[in-house]
Amino acid sequence: MAATDALFARIRNAEGKYLCREAASMGFVEDVNRAIIFDCRRDSLEERLEYLRLTHGIALEIVPVDPKEIHETCDQCGRLVLSFQAFFDGRQYLCAACRNVGRTA
Repeated sequence: MAATDALFARIRNAEGKYLCREAASMGFVEDVNRAIIFDCRRDSLEERLEYLRLTHGIALEIVPVDPKEIHETCDQCGRLVLSFQAFFDGRQYLCAACRNVGRTA
């Protein structure tokens, strides 16, 4: 997957460290699991990183993220949902639609 085709990505510096948020500041860490995941289109990553390169000489790389890394699969319908939107009932992960099936108002 090319960086330009990615929906989600991490940012990596020349040392191979990933951009992360630490308390009230940002920094770079080796642990990829602590890296910030950006929405490439909403966050205009390519344009922002090009601006940093041109104005400050900072070269950062966009590292595509496989959507399966940040999504859960609904165990009933197979739909991919963002992890924070999935519901775990103690046995299985459910999307909002499957969670609401059989619920009464």
